[in-house]
Amino acid sequence: MTIEIKKPVTKEKVQQAMDELAKTSGKKGLRNHFGKLKRGIDGLEYQKQVRNDWV
Repeated sequence: MTIEIKKPVTKEKVQQAMDELAKTSGKKGLRNHFGKLKRGIDGLEYQKQVRNDWV
């Protein structure tokens, strides 16, 4: 989906476009995708394991 915002772009115009998108799609926006993952895995150990698989 494409959102077109006319110039000059302001914070209010962006918020209005996001609100309209949320109304049409039934979703609350990108806020649900921010934050930490709740996996219960130590981040450093996970990185070591993943990087070790490439070698």
